[in-house]
Amino acid sequence: MRAADEIQRVHARYRPVDERVAELLANIRRACDQLDPAGYNRSNERLVEAFIETLGRDFEGRFQEVVRGKTTSDPRAAFAGGDDGPVVSVERQRLSAWALRTTRYNYIFTVPGDSAECAVLVAHYDTWRGPGADDNTTGEEIVKQYLLADLRAERRPALTHVYFLAGSEECGLIGLLSQLLLAMGLQAANLALIQQNWPLMLIALATAPLASYRFGVSGSREYVKTLRTEELQRIRAVVSVDSVGEGRLYIPRGTFGADFLRILIPFGDYDSLTDLLEEGAHLHGIKYNNYLAGGTTDHVSFLEVNNGLWHRAGELVQRLAAALWHARFTPSFRIPASALVAMLPGKASPLVFGGKIHTPNDVPDRVYPEPLRDTLLVLDYLFYRIEGGARVGRPRELDAFHYARLYRSDGEFLLAFKDAIEPNRRNVNSLYRAEVSVDGDRASARVGEMLEWGVETRLRDEVAEFCAERKRSWDRLRINELEVESPEGTRLRFVRRLGAWGRSLKTWHRSVAAAQRLVRKWFFLTFFLMAYVLAHVFGWVFEAAFFVWPAFAVWFAQRGTPVMVATVVVELALLLYLMARRIPAWIDNGYRHENRGDNLGSLRRVSAEGAEVRTGKPRAARPPVPRRA
Repeated sequence: MRAADEIQRVHARYRPVDERVAELLANIRRACDQLDPAGYNRSNERLVEAFIETLGRDFEGRFQEVVRGKTTSDPRAAFAGGDDGPVVSVERQRLSAWALRTTRYNYIFTVPGDSAECAVLVAHYDTWRGPGADDNTTGEEIVKQYLLADLRAERRPALTHVYFLAGSEECGLIGLLSQLLLAMGLQAANLALIQQNWPLMLIALATAPLASYRFGVSGSREYVKTLRTEELQRIRAVVSVDSVGEGRLYIPRGTFGADFLRILIPFGDYDSLTDLLEEGAHLHGIKYNNYLAGGTTDHVSFLEVNNGLWHRAGELVQRLAAALWHARFTPSFRIPASALVAMLPGKASPLVFGGKIHTPNDVPDRVYPEPLRDTLLVLDYLFYRIEGGARVGRPRELDAFHYARLYRSDGEFLLAFKDAIEPNRRNVNSLYRAEVSVDGDRASARVGEMLEWGVETRLRDEVAEFCAERKRSWDRLRINELEVESPEGTRLRFVRRLGAWGRSLKTWHRSVAAAQRLVRKWFFLTFFLMAYVLAHVFGWVFEAAFFVWPAFAVWFAQRGTPVMVATVVVELALLLYLMARRIPAWIDNGYRHENRGDNLGSLRRVSAEGAEVRTGKPRAARPPVPRRA
């Protein structure tokens, strides 16, 4: 089956994506028109209550309101005696005074499935200082749309679906403000370091990340705290949808402002879920980034489960005791959680020209179809796969590949190919079994069955992952020429042309990529180091100015306080610019350097005459999304 046909199966249970996008845009505009500027969040609550009333009217007999602790806690038992048709339970959770920030309630809609294991789609419905068309009526309407799609289906889903409209996610401490608070904390820590005031430095370092992180997502955090252990263990995946109305899609592997706790106390392995979201983006040709410069959203509340400081410390003690007594240690379960966010420069910074999040500028006219479409395509793929849908068998034909490597694994040969011409410059790889004849530094191969495909940046990582899962050994055959033939008659030729300049360039790209990985892993320390360097650079500049220009020293002495205040402001501005713009963009570009270094070290496809086959082909059209019959 062709890849395009397989991708159509992913979306077959839903209406055409363009039709759904048009509906989202209309609903977002309608919702924002009904808000009262004098009380946005009371209006937001009224809109959700109106939606619940509509559910009860439109799905009478398949709708039930529940109360935690008073109504049955098993959603599948709430409609005993029913058929296989979809039903929904609705729960209102009143937030405590401690958690209340903007809205007073969480709303949880549960559609029981064949399995009690569940997938959670969450979006906050509160807004801050504006109508919130993008942040986050987009996410709210997407959650509602998937809920309604479930209820209109012929039968219940395979997994239980939980649609969670979270309250009190906002409190104003995201984006520019979170970055400003962190920068001030770093500057305070540096001042304490220069003065050798160690207690003050420790306090500043400890409070800087907490100030920009802990006050948000209070509604979802309170909801998670009410879940029993068995309920938490049933969660297969959590995806938060937040502000997906403008900009490029982000599938965050790091969120500056949200992941400080993760740096100090590493969260559990949620990479498998993020891989699945990225895989959906790759297959649909969607551009995306991985590193957000500020803010947080509701998936973090689920990542916190079993990741507290005391819990981690207790696990460390248990791990050491198990090693000492040669006992088995089983770590606590973690909840896979990730997010979909759309962002562009200045969008989340109210003080930057063009910024709209948390301002009256967040209106329906600045919500666009493309990021909504991207979000729906990725979520369709996620639901399809976690409910047992078959992975696309062959996403690329042999003629699409431009780089190759040859490996030997447990007595057979593996051919690893990379296309490297994705519209978003992110590659798709495929591994094939092959019959290979090797003659010195030349080899010819007849391609057999495809064994696996993936989206690793480096071909060796794709092979290593494949062999590790099957407990197989592997090693690379370093050849300079490879002739490839498929059973269908496709013939390709790959050669290595890596001179001294190419080797230097490969080393350069690999070094830059390694530095980017290091900064990404230790970005809190990186920003602290930047603040430290900036403080000392300004100090050296002042010392040099005093020495070269004595009149400046006199002028400075007369105006020391305002000059020092201005200096600190300039340092903060530079630090914010590096933190919010330059460093995150540099980290995201790590893919490009890693990919380029890998391509330089691989065999490159050439024509029969030996000329290099150019990879700069016109961008491929996106796979078609099926129309409903």
